[in-house]
Amino acid sequence: LLRFKQVLAFPLYATVIWLAWVLGAQRDNDAVVRLLLALLCLGFALWTWRIVRTGGARPWGIAGVAALAGSLVLAWPLFATEVDASPSASVSRRVAASDREWQPYTPTRVADLNASGRPVFVDFTAAWCVTCQVNKRFVLNTQDVRAAFARKNVALVRADWTRRDPDITRALTALGRTGVPVYVLYPP
Repeated sequence: LLRFKQVLAFPLYATVIWLAWVLGAQRDNDAVVRLLLALLCLGFALWTWRIVRTGGARPWGIAGVAALAGSLVLAWPLFATEVDASPSASVSRRVAASDREWQPYTPTRVADLNASGRPVFVDFTAAWCVTCQVNKRFVLNTQDVRAAFARKNVALVRADWTRRDPDITRALTALGRTGVPVYVLYPP
């Protein structure tokens, strides 16, 4: 039973990794570093607490260090700097080759592309949406689907709702949706 409980910790670790990735997509790499440092301090505080509890060290010295580490974790939000979370905030990212053909969403862009006589496919997505990421990888970015879009001259637009862009929120609301993924094909 103890080993089973220990093995179940690994899916939790994987969840932390995924959530750290989502935080990086929503904010920036500095936010991920702050999170990891907070987890490090928390881990150190718990480790020293266990040593003191089991009588493995001088209680006051180790307890003081544990208290310091614990207080750093609790005070961390005071040291965190606010990041511009607007959709226009520049976050340097490597763009995958399959993502280069997708244009960023604006209501004007969709209207202009549609007015030019092209069908427009809009992928309403977010970095934190697991279903969106799976659909992107195993459906939308497959060679067959991309070839079908190219044959029909479909303009591809990605509405990235990771940072809760107000234009995308309005578009989702107009479609009667409150979340992602949502896929819309606007015929010419």
